[in-house]
Amino acid sequence: MIINLIDEGSRQPKYLQLVDTVRQAIRKGQLLAGDSLPSVRELSHNLHLNRHTVMKAFAELIAEGWIESKERVGYRVVTTLPVDSSYLAAVGDQSKTPPRKIEYRFVKAVSHQLAYSDSDYQYDFSGGRPDTALFPFAEFKSHMSDVLSRPDVRQLGYGESEGTPELIAEVKRYLRKARAIIDRDIVITNGSQEAIYIVAQLLLHAGDEVAVEALGYPPAMAAFASAGADLVAIQQDKNGIVPDDLVAKIQQGNIRLIYLTPLHQYPTTVTLTVSRRMAIYQLAATHGIPIIEDDYDHEFHYRCQPLAPMASQDPQQLVIYLSTFSKIMFPGTRIGFMALSASMAEAVKNYRVLINHKSNVFMQSALARWMKEGGFERHIRRTTRINQQRRDHAIAMLHEMDCFEFDTPDGGMALWLKIKKPTVSAAALAQQAQKIGIYIQHEGAYHLVAGDNQDCFIRVGFAGMNKADFSLGMRLLAALL
Repeated sequence: MIINLIDEGSRQPKYLQLVDTVRQAIRKGQLLAGDSLPSVRELSHNLHLNRHTVMKAFAELIAEGWIESKERVGYRVVTTLPVDSSYLAAVGDQSKTPPRKIEYRFVKAVSHQLAYSDSDYQYDFSGGRPDTALFPFAEFKSHMSDVLSRPDVRQLGYGESEGTPELIAEVKRYLRKARAIIDRDIVITNGSQEAIYIVAQLLLHAGDEVAVEALGYPPAMAAFASAGADLVAIQQDKNGIVPDDLVAKIQQGNIRLIYLTPLHQYPTTVTLTVSRRMAIYQLAATHGIPIIEDDYDHEFHYRCQPLAPMASQDPQQLVIYLSTFSKIMFPGTRIGFMALSASMAEAVKNYRVLINHKSNVFMQSALARWMKEGGFERHIRRTTRINQQRRDHAIAMLHEMDCFEFDTPDGGMALWLKIKKPTVSAAALAQQAQKIGIYIQHEGAYHLVAGDNQDCFIRVGFAGMNKADFSLGMRLLAALL
């Protein structure tokens, strides 16, 4: 017997409501294989439905394989149910025994913690978050509207995994003008993380070693580990990673890749000196080791013009250069880019097809138009000026509070602060802060070698909120010390 579940107030068509009712009755065992259904006339009368509505519902159930129509017999449940028969076999009588759920066998484990929701915190001091209130959405919307009103249908298929031609052209122009990078192939990616993952999968065998900064970027480390690589921590000091330690680690092991954040080291914000860059490059060239240069926030440098990327002086083309629009625009943009040798670019394009054919073509096209029109660089100039003002405000306030020791960074979006009180744990402070709506990052999250953790540093972003909010949040944080 079919219970009347027709909801007059529902926006779902009545015939689909009837389909759902019959389907659920079969799934739950209320209707068994071979059971006859009420006639069309009987159902339409009992449920106060038009006969055509009932017939349409039965036609849908026949098409899905739940019921069949027999001449002179009427409608009945099929003897062999569709896909859901496996469900019924697994569930059985739910009133007696609960269903046993499958236990998946995971052959790879990802240790890196998933990103948190920034809406969870009133004061979000994460170090790489831009202030979306500064983004010119109305201006960008005009470019997106143009793209959507006159789409290039040639770009709507699966081809061009390297990115749209117009965005590639604009990125090349911008890199030549702003970062002195020329003669490189460009591949557009869904952010830097996708690029790091692809490089790891292409260049690393299980057991290979990757040289990383001792205090480094956890998602990159997780990507290398997912390829089966072993991570080797390279010592750091106030001038960045120490080349002599890299020499020793190369001689001792099986290093096949070097990962660096040389302009604004993540998380300490230190800028790697020119002499050390040259020493590391010569070392990598001598041993034939590729370098990933992750230049995630190049534009935000305040004391002077930022140092040119290592990729700008790379005669052997061993530098794999990565950057992103996430810090300039917003993380949800999900557009980054790689500047590569031709052979590496070809390998990346081919691998991308396995996991993600291409990035959003509408966003790419709108971004290309924005860059070509000049809005992109206007936005960079404005946000760089504002971020410098916010950095200076943060530094002045921190000096006044006198709770932390720190060096003023030449650029970036965050400060690396040492808690003055030796009895205060950075990890414990971060946990206490979360309870009152404040998010900060602490030293322990970045150490490759747990024993190196001094548990006294925190990373505090200043670019993601205005001066007033920064001041309020920091005063609340200081009250916990």
